[in-house]
Parts: sequence; structure tokens; C-alpha cells
Amino acid sequence: MITNYEIRKKGNEEILFLYFDFDSEFSMKNFKKQYKNIEDYIKKFIKDNKIAFIGSTAVIVVGGSILGNILLNNDSNKDKYNAYSLNDEYQEIISSVPSEVNLEKIINEENNSILEEEIINDTKIDNVNTSNVLNNEIVKEYNYNVNESVNVIENNVKEEVQETKTEYEKIDTNTYITIQRSNGQMETIELEEYITGVVSSEMPALFHSEALKAQAIIARTYALKAMSKGKILTDSNSTQNYKDINQLKNMWGGNFSTYYNKVKDAVNGTKGMYLTYNGTYIEAVYHSTSNGKTENSIYGWGNYYPYLVSVDSQYDSLNPSFLVSTTMSYEKLSSLLEMDINFDTEFNTTDRTDGDRVKTIIVNDKYYTGTSFRNLLGLRSADFDIEKTDDGVIFTTRGYGHGVGMSQYGANGMAKNGYSYSEILSHYYPGTVINS
Repeated sequence: MITNYEIRKKGNEEILFLYFDFDSEFSMKNFKKQYKNIEDYIKKFIKDNKIAFIGSTAVIVVGGSILGNILLNNDSNKDKYNAYSLNDEYQEIISSVPSEVNLEKIINEENNSILEEEIINDTKIDNVNTSNVLNNEIVKEYNYNVNESVNVIENNVKEEVQETKTEYEKIDTNTYITIQRSNGQMETIELEEYITGVVSSEMPALFHSEALKAQAIIARTYALKAMSKGKILTDSNSTQNYKDINQLKNMWGGNFSTYYNKVKDAVNGTKGMYLTYNGTYIEAVYHSTSNGKTENSIYGWGNYYPYLVSVDSQYDSLNPSFLVSTTMSYEKLSSLLEMDINFDTEFNTTDRTDGDRVKTIIVNDKYYTGTSFRNLLGLRSADFDIEKTDDGVIFTTRGYGHGVGMSQYGANGMAKNGYSYSEILSHYYPGTVINS
């Protein structure tokens, strides 16, 4: 079904963007019951919604990806609202979608143990939802096989769904993407323009150009992976932060030209590049500042990825807020942990992770993982020391963020010391390959 539409101008020409959902009418079984073809459906949609569209091109957008164009037939005997026909190439793509397939639901189930929204939230804002963390038991190490092709879905998915995903990923997504802005509007943006807005929002423009290039490749990888899964990108930390030119002008003021050109050069210098592991888009996660080591993903989310393992990150201490102390009253701690906390309460950190963060902590005989404890209390990282006082508890943290993947401050330090963007990415994501 068409869930939204938008009329945009390219020069003097109007273009109609039609945003489809794979579910309901757009699943072929239901679709064919009501319409002969996609052309009839779009004709009816334009008529029913009384769309005042006088251009010659309509564009089909599904899950943030452009499937194809619908061109206006110039036959003067036809009404302009009845004159759309679909390019045969794109008709084959659409017709290949099997019945009753909700692609977004299926692919989301593929990685149901990691919430990417929470991963990205953690790069800048310390407000991670703890629903995906085992709050009261020790995370058990286990291997999770992620060395599959992007075209392989969980083994309980039907073979016909696999074929759908394969066809979907053949679609060219390297030119334009669609994002949902904070005001609810859908906006179609050229991919590299989008990456410029993301890098500008996610990493300080004062950072070294090689660090900015590394960030651009990671941001592009995240976007391409999201689109391959049919996921709608936003402009907030629910996916990746994005600011358009006007927002960047407000943010940078008189420094806009200098900063924008610097980021744009970094994006152009890596145009089209993205990271893969065994031919699959990686989980493109990153964080602000490590504690001197990055973290193994298994301690963050209980999932093992061979390229998200602990590596040294020696330049993070250059961040002025590397070491931060926060005091919490016993009353506040009692509320957050839902138990009585006082001066006599014992906080026992039993062991540490590969990344030298708290692995488990026991409070009043209750077990927490270091990650879940950090999230419950809103601490800057899971590497923390505890000191009790008469007024409360002082938590001293090192670093900022979940610690998995690239450290932005660490990357900047490497760049300042002569490392290239490819060397930075190879260090933080071992075994990955830059593709173009």
C-alpha cells in the first residue's frame, strides 16, 4: 500500500514520490485481488486522493529505497491521471515479491537480539533503554554466527522469503535514500549529502580529516545496511543523527563554510565506500570515547561478532571528559535499583571484561552485568570505580559509551599520529574490508 506521498521539484519538473509498504495491498496475493497491475493501483490512488500532480515522473520508494520510475505516457488521448505505465525492468522486481511477505518484519527478526537504535543512542547520549540487557544474571559467553551473506536470513524463514531478500538487495540504493524527519515528513536525499549531514552531526568537525573519513565510511555502512533491511532511517539517534544545511548553518554560525567544506571533503574522499566482513555489511557501531580499550560485543549485548572485539585505544585519555565523577544519593540509588541502599550496602565488582570494564557486580546479593548496571544508573561507561560517602556513592567512570567498535576520540588520536582512515578502520574492525 502507499503510506505517504510527496511532490518535489527538480528544476521546473514535478516528481511524485510514492512511499510503499511491502505489507497489505503490496503483497502480491492481496494486491492481485484488487488490481490488475501496479499501474491501476497508482491511477486509483492519484484519483482517490485528488493529487494535483502535473509532472511526468513518479518514483516508487519501498523501505527507504527507490525501486523505479513510473513515466507519464504522452498519448494525448489519455487523461493525465490515467497515463502511468511501469518500466518493465521494475515491474519484474515488484512482481517477484511473493504473497504475504512483510520484509521489514522478517529482517528485523534476523537480528532480534541487538537493538541498533540503542547502539546508536549510546554514541552521544547516555540514555540507553535496558530492555535488551540481562539485568539480574551474568551474561554467558556464546558464539553467534554472523559470517553469513547479507542474502541469508535465519534458518526458520521460508525459502521464498530468501528469494525476496535477494531480489530486494539487487536494487540500486547508492544514489538516493529516504529518511523520516523529526516533524514526520519523508524526505528523499542524495546518499552522499545524507552522509555529510550525519558526519557533521555525529563527529566534531574539528577532528582530523582522516577520522572524519573513517566516520563517513561507518555512517554509510550503517545507512546501506539499514536500507538493505527495508528500515526507514530518521534524522535522530533512533538510527543516525542527521542535520541539513540550514541546521548546520545554525549550529556552526560563522564557521559554517570552513566546517562544512572540511566534512564534505572527507565524505567525497570516501564516496561510495562501506565496510563488510565476509561480504556482509558489518554492524556499524561506534562510540565517543573508550577507556583505553574497546569492548568485545559479547559483553555489551551477548552477541559475538569477530570484528567487534577488544582492541587497544590509547588516545582516548586525550578527551577532556575522559575521567568523570558522579555522586548519587542513597535515596536515588534505592529508587533506581529498587532496593534499600545505604552506607552499609556492599558493591562487589567480581571480575572484568576483555575491555577492562566491569563484567559483573553484586549488590545486596543481586547480580548485574556491568552493562546493565551502567544503563540502570545512567553512568557514562561500564568502566567505573565506586566510593561510598556519608551522602551517597561516588562513581568515577573512564570513557563514554558502550565501548564497542570505533572510538571517535581514539580515531582522532590515531589520525593525528599519522594513521590513515583505512588503518583506523582496520584497527577498530579487524578482518573487515573496505568496499566501493
